Amino acid sequence: MRSRLSVPWFPLLMVVLASLLITPAAAHDPGTFTVIVKANEHSPGSANLIVNDSVFFYNVDNRTNITHRIVHDADGDGFYNGSDDWDSGNLSYECEMDADGNKTDPACEVTFTVEFNSTEMAGIYDYQDLISDGTFVNGTVTVLSDSHPVDSQPPPSYEFEPEPEPETQTQSNEGFIQGDWLLLVAAAALIGALLLLFGGAPTVMDGNKPDAEEE
Repeated sequence: MRSRLSVPWFPLLMVVLASLLITPAAAHDPGTFTVIVKANEHSPGSANLIVNDSVFFYNVDNRTNITHRIVHDADGDGFYNGSDDWDSGNLSYECEMDADGNKTDPACEVTFTVEFNSTEMAGIYDYQDLISDGTFVNGTVTVLSDSHPVDSQPPPSYEFEPEPEPETQTQSNEGFIQGDWLLLVAAAALIGALLLLFGGAPTVMDGNKPDAEEE
């Protein structure tokens, strides 16, 4: 007689669904926000970042003998040599290269990067682009903390969708977070699938019973 084993599809489906629902808690992955430095403006003029991100300034102003200098005076002393100050030096449109592809002037730069790799760096940074023709462009970089405490307020220029209000919990389930029950569901579904796969007896699907042994 032909017989077919039943496939335990329901527990396996539960395992798949649980694995999709469970997402590991991880810090914000580093990202780079590019600001294009133009002749008389920056695009965009304000940048919104999260801690671990970087802002990347790229000079595309091709006017002859014009350079840009990105500065931020963190301590307000009128100089840009403090530990928290920014000073890109003069950014050119391009740097001359030799036959081996090396810069003929090692000090020549086209881009400037500022990294915000610690929670203490969250805040609002007003900076200036000092252009060699005597003009300047103002800009702002807003860095939001990776964690969003309930009692903290985001910077005014940072926009994000509000988080849903947490559901009211009774005293009996205080401290039981959503990730816990998802893990339990996944574990229970996995155990059920393993039991059916390796411990279950064959099930006849076509309604035919095996012939009785002849005496």
